[in-house]
Amino acid sequence: RKRGSTGSWHDSKKPPVSVTLPDTHTRNHCPSAFSLLELSVVIAILLTLATAGAQLLGHTEIQTRKASTDLLISLIEQARQTAITSRRHVILAIAEPGDIANTDERCRLGIFKVDSWPDPFDGEISKAVQKGRWRALEAGLTISDGSLDDLDNPLDAPEIALQYGSESKPRSAKVHAIAFNPRGSIIHPASANPVLMRVAAGSYRDGKAIPRQKGKNGAVAEQKIKVGRVTARPYRIEE
Repeated sequence: RKRGSTGSWHDSKKPPVSVTLPDTHTRNHCPSAFSLLELSVVIAILLTLATAGAQLLGHTEIQTRKASTDLLISLIEQARQTAITSRRHVILAIAEPGDIANTDERCRLGIFKVDSWPDPFDGEISKAVQKGRWRALEAGLTISDGSLDDLDNPLDAPEIALQYGSESKPRSAKVHAIAFNPRGSIIHPASANPVLMRVAAGSYRDGKAIPRQKGKNGAVAEQKIKVGRVTARPYRIEE
């Protein structure tokens, strides 16, 4: 102890300083969960995106089906006009997966000229000449069977054995078909009724069309085409 200038005694060492350390547990603690408001916002955003995606997908499917229906209508018209202008029988062949040498699961359409039509027809066509190339429907679409009222579906009829190609490279296929005579009328499938074509959303299983059904009633998203027997003019009968 030392005497100060005022004559009082005091300790020569400074008193200890009290230091409060920070609570590291509290400082490093971060919330690990969303608040109720944040969770509600995230759910609302996800629902909006899901709704928009479903609408976009549905719109795309409708547009794709319409585009393939337009292709089918144009090929029917082309086959009819080819029969009239060439004065020959013409076949619009419908090849399902496995009917020709293709590696995907898409339906294809082809136009063939035939010099003469067998009478009686025995289910075989030889020496057909292909006009152009095979045209494929968009993936996810089928041409399906099934009649409607007084309309006959060519996919309900037996397949035709079609021989085509050159002598050096002959080809064959078993296809469903619509056949036109030189006047542009339909002679196959043999019937007095108009022809029905069905373009539907779906897939192929073992080479056969499986239309996709929706809802509890099993509705099929499809486009129906009616083709007259005499004039063979195709047009849509249902959107």
